[in-house]
Amino acid sequence: MSQTRDTITLLSQKLDAAARSTLAYAKKQGADRAKVSASCSIEKRLVVENKEFTLANTLESQKVGLGVHKDQKKGSASINNADERGLQQSVDDALALAKFSVADEFLVMPNASEAPKAKILPFMWTDRVTEISLGEIQEFTQAMLGRLTKDKRVAIDRLEVSTSCMWHGLYNSLGMHQTESQTSLSWSFMGMAVDGKEVSGFDYEGRSVYSWDLALDIAVKQCDEFSEKIVKNLRPGKGPSYKGPVLLSPRAVEEILLGTILYHASGGSVMDGKSQWGDKVGEQVVSKLIHISDDPHNSRFSGATSFDGDGLPTAPRILVKNGVLISHLHDCYTAKHCKTTSTATSGGPFSLVCAPGTTDLLKMMNARNELLVVDRFSGNIDPIKGDFSGVAKSSRLYKNGLDHGGVAETMIAGNLFDTLKNILSVSTVSEDISGAMQMPWMLVDGVSVSGS
Repeated sequence: MSQTRDTITLLSQKLDAAARSTLAYAKKQGADRAKVSASCSIEKRLVVENKEFTLANTLESQKVGLGVHKDQKKGSASINNADERGLQQSVDDALALAKFSVADEFLVMPNASEAPKAKILPFMWTDRVTEISLGEIQEFTQAMLGRLTKDKRVAIDRLEVSTSCMWHGLYNSLGMHQTESQTSLSWSFMGMAVDGKEVSGFDYEGRSVYSWDLALDIAVKQCDEFSEKIVKNLRPGKGPSYKGPVLLSPRAVEEILLGTILYHASGGSVMDGKSQWGDKVGEQVVSKLIHISDDPHNSRFSGATSFDGDGLPTAPRILVKNGVLISHLHDCYTAKHCKTTSTATSGGPFSLVCAPGTTDLLKMMNARNELLVVDRFSGNIDPIKGDFSGVAKSSRLYKNGLDHGGVAETMIAGNLFDTLKNILSVSTVSEDISGAMQMPWMLVDGVSVSGS
């Protein structure tokens, strides 16, 4: 048994006992309901800046957060240890805050029957990650750095690799009790290509996995793809100007389209009267080519979890099917306000998957004589009106299906409600975005493109 695992086990036992005693104290002090969130973690981290190792450390942390309800008023507090007297003082502080809060008839916590014990997701914890030393992290980092800078034109500004081993417990005074342990190996890097006086645009990538197995293969592949991409972005040409179709990469789909979908599907937006889809469940709200689900039990994604922020067991859920809104995303509070049931998505959605389509990517790149292919987006999006405008970054110009090179930062603009209904095609291939979600390529219409 590794020292890290031993430490996490001991800390989790200590926090578990502290959480239960804190709930008992809150009840004794007159709280109608109380909730405790406790966590502990051990993180090992290595940072490289400009090819030099600048940081190597191990961090151990604990945190306890609590919330109380008294006369339908809410108060909260937090502490960075499991000290009994400190936790009791936090309860007193939270109850004092509740006295000055505004009464809210919709405050709610699930009881034990509404939030039964969630099924453990075994892939989330691997002992091997607890045994990884800083020396092994350094070897992993050096292997990544070597692949990233294999082409001498690639300049990496920062590369970070870390391991995390953590435990999380969620409890309330109505009998809800959930716990989860997780290991992860994560990396991120950012940089650009430099060739003489020529400099490409700045870019970044990252990923998180649960297991050591195949992690280096995944990281090296990502490094190779990143290096190739930013080198290809050297010496950009002038972008085109037109109004019509643009091809969005999986990352651009996430950055431009997904936020608006989630905003209007959110239970909070529905509750506040800001969602245009508040009464649209069962109706078509976007193109029939869009199918989105949340899969919190998928081992490919870093957001996987067996329970949500209210303590309800999670489950795979369809959000949009063939363009039809299947469900809003509610937590217990918004569900009570909207007189419906929670979808166990408090703190979520967790692992979104937009299903691939039926069109070959090469065919999509031949959609018009001059086609802008957008890799990233930086700009403004108004989720209520749907208007967006900004810069298409790391983008390329295709002419008659052939790559004619990168383009200087080009402005794009449009209305997302129109765009989401004018999806011309969705690719048969899809990609993981930073290990957090999966998106395909999408050819969308009605976008104004303004080249430099």
